[in-house]
Amino acid sequence: MAPKKSIPYLLILPIVLLYGIFIGGGLIGIVQESLGHIPVIGLEGFTMKYYRLIISQKYFIKSFLYSIYIASAAAVIATVLGVMIAYAFVMCQSKSIQRIVKKALQFGLILPYLYGIFLAMILLNQTGFFARLLYNTGVIRESASFPELIFDRKAIGIIWVFVFKGTPFIALFVMNVMARIGNTYGDVARSLGSGSLTILRKIYLPLSSNSIIWTSSIIFAYALGSFEVNYLLSSISPVPISAKLYSLFIHPDLTVIPQTMALSVMLFVIGVSLVGVYSFLLRFVLKGRAG
Repeated sequence: MAPKKSIPYLLILPIVLLYGIFIGGGLIGIVQESLGHIPVIGLEGFTMKYYRLIISQKYFIKSFLYSIYIASAAAVIATVLGVMIAYAFVMCQSKSIQRIVKKALQFGLILPYLYGIFLAMILLNQTGFFARLLYNTGVIRESASFPELIFDRKAIGIIWVFVFKGTPFIALFVMNVMARIGNTYGDVARSLGSGSLTILRKIYLPLSSNSIIWTSSIIFAYALGSFEVNYLLSSISPVPISAKLYSLFIHPDLTVIPQTMALSVMLFVIGVSLVGVYSFLLRFVLKGRAG
């Protein structure tokens, strides 16, 4: 008879094996195609030339650095806002305000990313809501005076969408952890003369650091690999690597498939490594803040 501790693992073993077969098989097929072995379209043998071709492209380094900038900025901003909202929620004494905030966050969480893109288009465009508001109030003389926030090289529109969607996600998860901490530690700290920021830094951040790191890393990973937001709102140059990958996927020339798969494998490997680095740096920052 299996020990009690191993029973939960045995119960999830069938679904793990099922997903492992499907996902593992897909990964093997992608790696095989990235090495140029696609008999269906007449490509035989294995070669690394498609990886060398990707690396030799001028866009490669620039697009990856651009994607890292977008993912880092979106994850950091969403994390800061999410933690601030979660802490304010826990400190708030009004149950009605807490219910309103929680409902608003839940509504923001369930909205699809395409809705975020649509909102960015109607709010941040040079002919959008904010530009017209500033024009009608006399702050700007013409719509062209409004800064380019969509399709711009600084990717403000893209970052805004990821922050808009990522902040509720982080806030809700961190909020649940902070709510379980209770007010005992905070009351003791206040009795010793600690302020709200000190309580956040010394008590709430260390005790909720794991949830902050995991949720922030998820936002970073999604912003790095997501294609729809990057593809629809990116500038002509530079282009995020995920948007470039999507362009290769929809390319009508079948001989581009090995190059597409090679870029997919590279994005996966480099993306996993970057998520690890990001989570390590975030853990270091949180420990430093807690120290």
